[in-house]
Amino acid sequence: MQIVIQSTGNITEYSMIEFQGDLETKSEEALGGKIIGDLHFNHEGNPIMIIGHHILHGKVQDLDKPLVVITKENDGISEMNVKYGVTAVIKRKFIFKTRPKPIVGEMIKKL
Repeated sequence: MQIVIQSTGNITEYSMIEFQGDLETKSEEALGGKIIGDLHFNHEGNPIMIIGHHILHGKVQDLDKPLVVITKENDGISEMNVKYGVTAVIKRKFIFKTRPKPIVGEMIKKL
């Protein structure tokens, strides 16, 4: 069986986020498709992830072998006429290894 992989010509570049540990929620609801936090970058280009009242500091790492995001295109008539289209390439990842730190805000009132 031959697998045909075609490029659409307009390939975007994605980045992957890697956490060490688990993400837990108060509810039993799945996290797929949900916004879990905000991703920012400091002046040195390192990623900072804010999840709720916690902050995580990470680093950027290039992947040794890039990953490809593909979509399956089937003509609906035969299983033999399946094509795969490349939609994006993942070349780097953001790694968050350290434990999250609580964000504490202090207000100092001068009277």
